Amino acid sequence: MKGVILAAGKGTRMLPLTERRPKPLVPVLDRPMLEHIVIGVRDAGIEDILIIIGYKGEMIRSHFGDGSRFGVNIQYREQDGPAGTGAATLLAEEFAGGEPVFVCWGDIIVGPETYTRITRVWREEHPRAILSVNWVDDPWEGAAVYVRDGLVERIEEKPPRGTAQTHYNNAGIFIFGPEIFGILRELPYSPRGEIEMPDAVQRLMASGAGIRAVEVSGYWSDVARPSSVLALNEVMIRHRASDGLMVHPQASLVGNPMLVPPVYVGPGCNVVSGTVGPNVVLVRDVTVAEGAVVQGAMCFGRNTIGQGGTVRWAILEEDVVLPPGWALLGPDEAPAVLRGS
Repeated sequence: MKGVILAAGKGTRMLPLTERRPKPLVPVLDRPMLEHIVIGVRDAGIEDILIIIGYKGEMIRSHFGDGSRFGVNIQYREQDGPAGTGAATLLAEEFAGGEPVFVCWGDIIVGPETYTRITRVWREEHPRAILSVNWVDDPWEGAAVYVRDGLVERIEEKPPRGTAQTHYNNAGIFIFGPEIFGILRELPYSPRGEIEMPDAVQRLMASGAGIRAVEVSGYWSDVARPSSVLALNEVMIRHRASDGLMVHPQASLVGNPMLVPPVYVGPGCNVVSGTVGPNVVLVRDVTVAEGAVVQGAMCFGRNTIGQGGTVRWAILEEDVVLPPGWALLGPDEAPAVLRGS
């Protein structure tokens, strides 16, 4: 089985974090979100991966290279313009070489156990295809998936709010046999001018194929906005650490600082007294000076929060330095985002 990750989009809802990086390289917890996906796919037994790139794709190439650093073999194809998820998947036909393909969006983060569960169902049950689903209150922002006896009965794209009769949403992770490429080639363009993957799934179902629905385990996020990053950080820390505290062995805690879970303190970080948490991620090489307070925040790296400073409901991109006593307080509607030089 080959792996295909669709990572070509611009991530406009993630602005301003996507002004200087593609959305798949926005950090979540301790690493870029795409790195979480590559590792999850690898741990599910898939070693050959094709990443479909577009906006600022050269940064993705630079970060992952040939994949050897992560124990996989990575190739790249570039998608020209927003032609849709189906068109992006079609770029993988030659790479697939007639094998089944594990396809996922480059901005969907799930618990690592989900990847292995999906591939296990494929090996044990041999369905024609697999579509992952996640439970939501109302799938109006995504695609409502109706399931009966473990099989997908129908899919409704973006149903009006409150009208769906199912709580299952299309979770954005699939396994297809090689027949999917023939279906994609025959699809007409949607009203948005794109070849849509959900249309291919509908066509596959119309052919009589039983598509197995596999529910996501643990957590799921499409990491749509900066606020989604902070919310997912909290969930992932609690999922990984029962006490909600993750302190890297190469981090330094000086003067008995107060850590209020959930908190992640990464390598090279130096926290001197003060209060950190709840829901704080210091990715790497971050200094929190004496008496500072950091809550509901994320620091990407090489940041300094000066003595007596306050950061609350905010994201600091790389190289941001806050002077002593300085306060950064995000508004209720969205976290403040501060860029470094």
